[in-house]
Amino acid sequence: MLATAPGPSQPEILFDLGAQPPNLTDADQRLQALYTALQARVDTPDPERASQQLNSVLSMPRYVGLASGPSLLDRIVRGVIMAIGNFLRWLGVNNLHLNIPIWFWLGFAALVILGIIIWPIRSALGRGGRDAVPRWTPSTVRPSFDFFAEADRLAAAGDFFGAIQALAGGVTVRISGERAWDRSPFTVRELFQRTQQPELLRPLLRSFEEASYGHRAPDRPMYAQALEAAQRYRQTAA
Repeated sequence: MLATAPGPSQPEILFDLGAQPPNLTDADQRLQALYTALQARVDTPDPERASQQLNSVLSMPRYVGLASGPSLLDRIVRGVIMAIGNFLRWLGVNNLHLNIPIWFWLGFAALVILGIIIWPIRSALGRGGRDAVPRWTPSTVRPSFDFFAEADRLAAAGDFFGAIQALAGGVTVRISGERAWDRSPFTVRELFQRTQQPELLRPLLRSFEEASYGHRAPDRPMYAQALEAAQRYRQTAA
C-alpha cells in the first residue's frame, strides 16, 4: 500500500520493510511519525496572519522575479523568436529541422532592422553631412512669377497676410530656386537657414509664422518689418 499510494514516496520506510530480515522496529517508528504528520491540520486558524506572512516572504529580494515577470530583453528576444517562427511557418519550412542556432536568427533580425533604419539616410551618411545646409548664392535665372510685385499688390489692397506670404515665397525662390516654394519638402524656417546670415530674415520669418501658424492677423507695421528684411533679396532679383 505504501509503495502504490499517491504522493511523495517513503524510501526509508520501504527500505526497512524490504530488508532481509525486515527492520520492523525502525519501520514502525517511521510509520507512526508519518501517521502523526498526516493527522495534522492542513489549514490555518488565522488566515489573515498567514496571508501577511506569505506576502512578507514573497517581498524578499530573492523572490522579486516571481512578481516582476520576464525582463524587457527577454520579452524582445521572445518576440523576435516568435516573429521568425511565424515567418518560417508562412514560408512552409517550419518542419525542416535545419538545426540553426538561435543566435544566428537574432543576428539576422538585427541586420534587417539596421538595414531598415539606415536605408533612408544612406545618402546623408555617404555625404557626411557636408551639404546638409547649403549656402545661398544668388540665382542668375529670373523667376517666372514675381513674388515681390505680388506682395506690393496685395499690401496695397490691405491683404498683409497674403503679402507676407508672397515675400516669403520670393525670398525662398531666391535662396533655393524656381520651384522651392511649392515643391520643397523643407519648411520656410529650414530654407531660410541656408543663407549666410539667416538672422537678417528673422523679422520676415517671425511675421510669416505668426500669421500662418499662430493665426495672428498681420498689420502694416508688421508687413513693413518683413518687407525690410526681404529687401536685400528683392534688390538681387531686380
